[in-house]
Amino acid sequence: MSVIVKNTEDLEDLDESELEELYTWVDKIPLSRPKRNIARDFSDGVLVAEIVKHFLPKLVELHNYTPGNATPQKMQNWFLLNRKVFLKLNFQLTEDLIRELCLCKQGLVERFLMHLRAKIEKASWEMHKQSGERNEIAQHQSKTALKMANPKNVKYKHSDKPEADQNISMSNVSFQTQERNDYTRDVSPLRQKLPPAPLQKGNNKMKPLDDMVQRAVYEEKEQECLAKEETIQILQAKVRRLEHLLHLKDVRLEELQARLETTRPTGKNKR
Repeated sequence: MSVIVKNTEDLEDLDESELEELYTWVDKIPLSRPKRNIARDFSDGVLVAEIVKHFLPKLVELHNYTPGNATPQKMQNWFLLNRKVFLKLNFQLTEDLIRELCLCKQGLVERFLMHLRAKIEKASWEMHKQSGERNEIAQHQSKTALKMANPKNVKYKHSDKPEADQNISMSNVSFQTQERNDYTRDVSPLRQKLPPAPLQKGNNKMKPLDDMVQRAVYEEKEQECLAKEETIQILQAKVRRLEHLLHLKDVRLEELQARLETTRPTGKNKR
C-alpha cells in the first residue's frame, strides 16, 4: 500500500546538518546538468528521474522525461514519475504538491529529496535481501535434487569395460533380478503380508514425520534469523547516520572556534 504525500507537513523538516548531508549525497550522483539552484534545477523532475535511475536502474527509462521550463511540461514529468516510479517505491505525491515543486517553492525540494532518499535506500535493501533469499533457495533446491538423484551418495563412474562386457554384465543383472522375483512369488502368503520394517536412524535414514518436523523447525528459525538481520541492518543504518551527523556538528564547531579565534583581539595595539 502506497503512502500519499499530501502537503509539505507530510515531509520531515531538515536542520542545517541534515541539509549539508543531503547536498553531499546529491553531489556524489552523476547528473546530466550542473546544479546551480536546487529548487529550479529539480523543478522539471528530470534530475529526480536520474537519481532513481542511478540507484535503481530497472525502475526508470530516462528517455520518457523531457526537460522543460513550462509548468505543464514539468507537471507531465512529475505525473509520469508518480505513476511509474513513486508508486513502486510505496508513495505518491498529490497534484498540489507537484505544482509547488514545479513552481520552485522554497525548501520543498530538499524535504522531498530526503524523503526520496529514504525510500530508495529501503527499496535497495529489500532487493538485496530478496536476491540473497533467491540464492539460498536455489542452492537448497540444487542440493535436494542432487540427493534425490543419488540418495546413497554413491559416486557412479563410467565403466572402462568394452561394450560387449557391459552387455554381458547387464544380462547377468537382469537374470539375478528375475531369480529374486521368482523367489518372492514362492514365499509363503504369511511372509508377504508382514509390514515393512521401520526406517532406523542408525542407517542414516530418518522417518518422514521426523524429517517434516525438523524442516518446519529449521524454516521457523531461518525466518527468525532473517527478521533479526533486518532489524540489525536498520539499526546499523541509523547508527551510521547519527555518526555522520555528529561528524558534521564537530566540523561546524571547529569552524566556529577557528572563526572566533580570528576575531578575538590579540592586544598588540595596546600601548
